[in-house]
Amino acid sequence: MSRFLPCLSVLGLLVVMTMPLSALAQHEVDHPDRIRVAFINPGYGDRGFWKDVRDTMQAAADQFGYDLIVFDSDRDWQKMANSAAEAFALDPAPDFIIAVNEHQQGTRIVLEAERRGIPVIMLLNDLTQEQKDAYGRPRKDIKNWILTLTPDNERAGYDIATSLIDGARLANADKLPKKMCLLSIAGDRKTPASLERLDGLDHALSKFPILEEQRRLVANWSYDEAYRQTEAWLKRGGCVDAVWAANDNIALGAIAALKDAGRVPGKDVFVGGLNWSKDGLDAVAQGAMTLTHGGHFFAGAWVMVLLHDYISGVEILKENPEVTFRMEAVTQENLSGLGDVLSTREWNRIDFSRFSLVNSPSGAEYHFGLLSHDNDAK
Repeated sequence: MSRFLPCLSVLGLLVVMTMPLSALAQHEVDHPDRIRVAFINPGYGDRGFWKDVRDTMQAAADQFGYDLIVFDSDRDWQKMANSAAEAFALDPAPDFIIAVNEHQQGTRIVLEAERRGIPVIMLLNDLTQEQKDAYGRPRKDIKNWILTLTPDNERAGYDIATSLIDGARLANADKLPKKMCLLSIAGDRKTPASLERLDGLDHALSKFPILEEQRRLVANWSYDEAYRQTEAWLKRGGCVDAVWAANDNIALGAIAALKDAGRVPGKDVFVGGLNWSKDGLDAVAQGAMTLTHGGHFFAGAWVMVLLHDYISGVEILKENPEVTFRMEAVTQENLSGLGDVLSTREWNRIDFSRFSLVNSPSGAEYHFGLLSHDNDAK
């Protein structure tokens, strides 16, 4: 649960949604008769995590026959507000909108969708508990907020922490030191994903006293900021035997600073991250990272599966519009089991219809994930 209340007022939530025709022309689609889905992407469309979210969403949308219109926001809250305005200004209006509660801007999008009668789905970062308490929940209070899909970030934060202990055990012939000095580097102080991962870290710290947290830093999801902060900590003589990193960028920035200081990640210091990024997977293969947790960029595809099932009338989504899925940890032990789909990023090779419940027995549950699914690729 977020500890930060949104600085929003009811009157301030509803913005005037206008957009020049020149901007609209950038998002024309080829099949206006098909279902049109607008995705308000909080990140970059050409790199990083949100590119993977966008690309998996596009692959699944193509398979299900939906037209996907994406508005990239480049991790800029003002541009994200403009992206929302552009999505709502589409003519004709989109059949569905997919949004993310980045910068805690999700409430205004949900309420504007409700006002306009456009079904909206929240993805990856849900509204915080405080926002829900203030404005309502999907289906029950806000009728056009039809679905939410979020990963289990708390479990991921816990798993990253325990992997650091496992890494030390393997490197020291099953012998552990009495304590491990832990440097924790969070993503940010506001998004639900960041706060939930920290909740998982706190759970691990309470359960495994061998991990002694020395400092908790915030790197704003940035490689450069993680490098700078880790370097500064080491120069001050800070003790560090392990680094808990909220994502791969942070982990890799910390690793670079550790190496420049003469440390050997995977030998005398242990680092875990999250995102299944190419560089993160390479670091796991080389032993520099204990794991890269994640697979949650596949939420872009999973949300298309949910949308397909919602349109098809799958009962479980009427009863439970808030769906959570487990992320998966990639380690040296299971890396080869993923084949080459992660390195090639050819998401259209995955048959996403196999994750649908349309033709499943009543009462079946969703099992999203590549490591746990037998038929993950064509």
